Amino acid sequence: MTAQVNSGLTYVVTNVKAGTVMDLSAADNSTIIGWPANGGLNQQWTMVWTGNAWNFVSKATGSYLAITGEAEDGTLLSVSAAPFDWDIWRADDDPNTFRVFVPFTHQNLDLYADGDPAAGTPITLWYTWNGLHQTWRFTQV
Repeated sequence: MTAQVNSGLTYVVTNVKAGTVMDLSAADNSTIIGWPANGGLNQQWTMVWTGNAWNFVSKATGSYLAITGEAEDGTLLSVSAAPFDWDIWRADDDPNTFRVFVPFTHQNLDLYADGDPAAGTPITLWYTWNGLHQTWRFTQV
């Protein structure tokens, strides 16, 4: 069965290379980092389809996954009170994994430092290339 992302459902989003998950840092409730899975609400994201794009809503705070600044290499992820749109596409080499893009760009989620598995590694934007650290698994909670 091929993985799906469905609106209204909550997921843990795991980096394919590192195995760490997309985590709203408990240190500041703003920074988005890779962290070992711990079942916390700060690691759970409810997906909302707007009709044109996806919004990620933090189960812990109700805030939206967003970026800090322009969509370019190295831009950090954060959360915002306002919705932020994302495109989700299946990865070319594995239909059960996904890439998450800023719409109308080639900038996608990238676990920093070529997928460093260390707890606290920032999740940033980076131009699409054939790296497993730019692919993600969505596991329904």
